[in-house]
Amino acid sequence: MTASRLLGAVLILLAAAAAFSAQSLVVPFAADPLGPRGFPTTVAAVLGVCGALLLIPRGEPFAWPERRLAPWLLVAAMAGYALLLAPLGFLPATALLAGLVALVFGAAPLPALATGVGTSLLLWALFDRLLDLPLPRGGLG
Repeated sequence: MTASRLLGAVLILLAAAAAFSAQSLVVPFAADPLGPRGFPTTVAAVLGVCGALLLIPRGEPFAWPERRLAPWLLVAAMAGYALLLAPLGFLPATALLAGLVALVFGAAPLPALATGVGTSLLLWALFDRLLDLPLPRGGLG
């Protein structure tokens, strides 16, 4: 079994455990129509789908001579995101992170920019408008 398939199986088990655990969440009063189970159940479903996708056989992963630094670049990008989220705000910081991740995975600069902007706007609409979660505004607020 390859490492990605093993990780996929572990993610599916983790998703099942998270979904099972989410069903035990109870609040004596209804704060919203979904209750406290909605968000963790959705996260568990996404985690399970990602785990299932890892079970699908694929071609060879990164060619190591070309992409030896890719994991470290991704870690640095996420650390930079954590540091820049408050000062820049959600939209620019997320666009920058998604664009950098796309570049690390081999996207051309223009598609990486489009991916960054699109991902940022989609996540902002989901979290800010749909779920009504406060996001850091940074220089925009």
